[in-house]
Amino acid sequence: MKFLIKHIGKYKTASILSPVFKLLEACFELTVPLIVAKVIDLGIKQGDMAYVRSRVLILVLFAVVGFASAITAQYFAAYAATGISSGIRKSLHDKLQTLSVSDYEKVGNSGMVTLLTSDVNQIQTGINLFLRLLLRSPFIVIGACIMAAVVKPSMALIFVCCTALLATVIGLNMKSSISRHKESREGLDALVKKTSNGIAGQRVIRGFNKTSGDYEKFESKSKALNASQIKAADFAAWLNPLTYAVVNLAICLLIYRGAVHFNIGDLSDGQVVALYNYMSQILVELVKLANLIVSVSRAYACLKRAEGLYGIKSTATQGSGALSGNSVSVSVKNASFTYPGNNEESVKDFSVDIKPGETIGIIGSTGCGKSTAAALIAGIYQPQKGEVLLDGININDIAASSLASSVGMSLQKTRLFKGSLKENIALGRKELSDEDISNACRLSCSDDVVSSKKEGLDYEISDGGAGLSGGQRQRIGIARALAGRPGLIILDDSTSALDWGTEKRLLNNIGSIETKPTVILISQKVRTCMNCDRIILMDDGRIEAIAPHEELLRISENYRYMNSLQMKGGAS
Repeated sequence: MKFLIKHIGKYKTASILSPVFKLLEACFELTVPLIVAKVIDLGIKQGDMAYVRSRVLILVLFAVVGFASAITAQYFAAYAATGISSGIRKSLHDKLQTLSVSDYEKVGNSGMVTLLTSDVNQIQTGINLFLRLLLRSPFIVIGACIMAAVVKPSMALIFVCCTALLATVIGLNMKSSISRHKESREGLDALVKKTSNGIAGQRVIRGFNKTSGDYEKFESKSKALNASQIKAADFAAWLNPLTYAVVNLAICLLIYRGAVHFNIGDLSDGQVVALYNYMSQILVELVKLANLIVSVSRAYACLKRAEGLYGIKSTATQGSGALSGNSVSVSVKNASFTYPGNNEESVKDFSVDIKPGETIGIIGSTGCGKSTAAALIAGIYQPQKGEVLLDGININDIAASSLASSVGMSLQKTRLFKGSLKENIALGRKELSDEDISNACRLSCSDDVVSSKKEGLDYEISDGGAGLSGGQRQRIGIARALAGRPGLIILDDSTSALDWGTEKRLLNNIGSIETKPTVILISQKVRTCMNCDRIILMDDGRIEAIAPHEELLRISENYRYMNSLQMKGGAS
């Protein structure tokens, strides 16, 4: 609840005024049955029409004031609920931006989407109902019992027993509902994940004629979600019938006992009507309260999930150190890393010293740990053992802003967003000038992509970069990495879709940069790395050898074999 209270802030006044106005409305409702009883006993039975008219005017006034109070309460409740939920959504979004990639992967895309949309909406609904009804309904139930005792103390026992029984039922329901609703939200996460994976991989699924298999997996997740939702709803479904049954039985008992007391002259007509009205009020409010408990249980389960995300301690770098920005040196000492959920280390005892301005290649077979090593150097992952130093500073002690501006990384699969080419390259970095972006396009050989569009850098691309080839997307990704003039450039197999001529021109352009940044090239192709100052040959997560191309050919049988295969395949 601390997470929720934290976001009340400027909505504290609205959160107080909403239940206050609801309680004011409830006070008028509790007074009405007494006035009606007086109208019957003193006005209608005695033929005093002036008394009846005066009391009717009072009832009309109560109705107008009560209606105004209800509208005001609804306004404040909606205002507070919307504002608080917006604050929660913003806090969750801001929290996601601080998470490291490891933390991000633990939560998962589906969990984040569900949290920021459906879960926050459930919290908003729960807050709205809480402010409007959680005080009003118990107030009217308890108030009706008190007012019944005022009318006829001996009849109040029926009200008390009815209320106590239903309070027990509602309490048991709430205890059971929270855990069941949490399970249903997790089922929704699984369905969202399956749906997003299916949409993202639709070309592959159709290409291999696996549409029916994908449908079966979706149907399985959908049925699992349906089962968990039914399980969450089945117990709650008994609330309304039980409430109606208990209260209607209480009404029957009330009417029976009222008739007995009326026949012996112990109760008047108006008092019987007042007691019935109070029991009817209890019925209506308990039904509302039962439905409220269901909604609040869902909201509480969603709030606990939000608190769980917000409570994650980020493993991202949060230091204050700064890099020079020019020709960053790299020193990795006995770094080892294991992905969450894996038993085997992806990188083992990785150690290397890279001088400022040096160009290093990392090569090896698929799954040997090349990309993981690059991610450790870039600070995307933190090693479980060993350390990574940039310019002699432990990467965990470097400020995130300095790390982002000094390290430019381009991946094999470039993620493009809906917007212009310029926006995709700048990626929100306001400090970049048009000259920086144009220069990055020239260096990355993506200037021909820009010139081929009549809008130039203002050309709008769709989400994912549909309409652009794989090579064009990779070059735009490289331009994004180069635009900030970083002191360390990491190209993680980001030239795999380029033809040899374009790749050679790109590497020459990077080599001609005046500031001489440190460059790390990761590839499975010997030709990409052969002109590097040194090449790191990796195998099964370990460094097998470090040497220039010609020396590796002499000392490493694996490298010779790799080179000969690619030579025969015409790759060099």
